[in-house]
Formats: sequence, structure tokens, C-alpha cells
Amino acid sequence: MTTELKTPAQAVRAGAGWTMVAGVLLILAGIVALSAPYFAAAVVAIFFGWAMIFGGVAQAIYAFTNKDGTGHIIFKVLLAILYVVAGGYILFRPGAGILALAFFFGWMLLIEAGLLAVLAFQVRPKAGWGLWLFDAIVTLALAIFILVNWPGNSDVIIAAFVGVSMIFSGISRLILALTVRSVVHKTA
Repeated sequence: MTTELKTPAQAVRAGAGWTMVAGVLLILAGIVALSAPYFAAAVVAIFFGWAMIFGGVAQAIYAFTNKDGTGHIIFKVLLAILYVVAGGYILFRPGAGILALAFFFGWMLLIEAGLLAVLAFQVRPKAGWGLWLFDAIVTLALAIFILVNWPGNSDVIIAAFVGVSMIFSGISRLILALTVRSVVHKTA
């Protein structure tokens, strides 16, 4: 079995192809989230709960494998217990978890909007920088909307914002991949 060596242009085009696939999948997942908001919010809460539990288990393993002093181990184990208990609480009380996640998503989107704006201005002379800035503005509007309307309709808010964010992220990845492919095609 032999493997052909790819030219740099072929490697970039293949990577851009996978970026396009990711963009399409993000758009489809966003449409599903918008179509079934209660289901989408519950899935997000359950995923987050399990992620916290697994994070707590990883923290506990780290606490006992790290060679720090006893005081450090106690704090690491307490942090692991906090993660597992909070994750379990979200799994067994997803409604409360959804409220907390809605608040968290509002702040997360606010921070993401700031980072996207910084990124847009860092790549400003290049083609497509305006799309990054547009993504930052839309994400900022979503963050403000969620924080102003919290806690009412948290489940619908989570699904709507996750769905819209996924759709815009998918669109920007598609455009980025198409831009890369066209530039590589012209230079290769």
C-alpha cells in the first residue's frame, strides 16, 4: 500500500473540502435546533451535565496522579466533587440547568462577539473580513437579547441562539473554504 505525496495545494484544497463539510453540518444542526427548541435545550443541558461529570472524574484522577502535597490533593478532590455534583444536578433537574445555561450562554456569546470583532479587525485587509465582523455583530445582538430576556423562555432562547450561531458559523466556514479553494486554484 503506497500513499501518494500531496502537493501543498492539494493538501489545502482537501482541508478546505472538510471545512465545507463542517460548515454544511453546522447549518443542518442549527436548523434542527431551531425546529425543535425544547428538545435542543434539553440536549444541550444533558450534554453539559455529562461534560461536567466527566470533567469531575478527570479532575479526581488528576488529583491522585499528581505528586503535589496533601493540601493540593484535597482542593482538587473538592473541585472534582463540585463538578460531579453540579453535572448530576443538571442531569436530574434539567429545567434549572437550562436556566443556568441560558445565563452562561448569554455571557459566552458576549465574549465570543468581542473575540470575533478583534479577529475581524486583525484580518481586515484580507477578503472576507467583513463576514467575521458581521458574525461578531450578530453574536453581540444575540448575547444582549439573551441577557435582557433571561430567565424567561430560557429553553427557547438556548435553542434559538445555539441554532442561529451554528448557522452563521456554518455559513462563515463555507465562505472561508470557498475563498481558500479559489485562491489555491488560482495560485496552483
